[in-house]
Amino acid sequence: MQILDGKTLSEKILSDLSLEISNSKLEINLDIILVGDDPASLKYVELKNTKAAFIGIGGQIHRLPQNSTTQEVIDLIQKLNQDSQVTGLMVQLPLPSQIDTNQVLLTIDPSKDADGLSPINLGLLFQKKSNGIASATSLGIMKLLEEYQIDLDGKNAVIIGRSPDVSLPLFAQLMDKNCTVTICHSFTKNLSEITSKADILISAIGKPKYLGREYVKEGAVVIDVGYATDPTTGKTTGDFDFDQIKDMVSFITPVPGGVGPMTIASLFSNTVDICRSK
Repeated sequence: MQILDGKTLSEKILSDLSLEISNSKLEINLDIILVGDDPASLKYVELKNTKAAFIGIGGQIHRLPQNSTTQEVIDLIQKLNQDSQVTGLMVQLPLPSQIDTNQVLLTIDPSKDADGLSPINLGLLFQKKSNGIASATSLGIMKLLEEYQIDLDGKNAVIIGRSPDVSLPLFAQLMDKNCTVTICHSFTKNLSEITSKADILISAIGKPKYLGREYVKEGAVVIDVGYATDPTTGKTTGDFDFDQIKDMVSFITPVPGGVGPMTIASLFSNTVDICRSK
């Protein structure tokens, strides 16, 4: 078993981006919209802001109150869409329940969509258009697979979960790399029969240690996008029971330290790419 070390790779990507920004003297700004006071979202946005500043990316955090309306968020996005000083923008999810998340994401200018969550960019990925911006999480996973030289041609890839921000862009990207891709979800029957045949197995369902040995093929590459608290130990864990499957797999991402750091690095990579394309 080899660990797919997202923390180390993300640090390398951030270092390379910092050097490029410094040498090119590019002025890059990433603006983040944060609605409400969810503690996890607050912490995540501050982390992104700190890392952005460290590598030379500027920008503002725009905080809106918990009771904001969909229209108020849309109005702010439209303002940032038109601001030539804003290279890229993102909306921190999840949004409060009264806000129409789909409408909010649809309002983001696809060419400024640093987090890659616009439905338009998702459509461009499925059409194999070069200007499609991938979601930061799916891009981070693809960068990990590339870094560890994992051959994808003709491989059977199974994704558990059907979220538009992770699973659907991954479907498009893996298919583009000549994988045969299957998406499973809560209505899938005989889940373990499908997942146990996967060469590449990815889960993004957020159920701690839900997937054990019976779900995994010997020698599989396992990508764990889940992030939850183990009710027994109180520690952060993923969807897979790491201790159960670690002796079966060829590669596996740890939680934490796998996909999470790569998501942040890929957010900034997307932002720099947006600047390059102008």
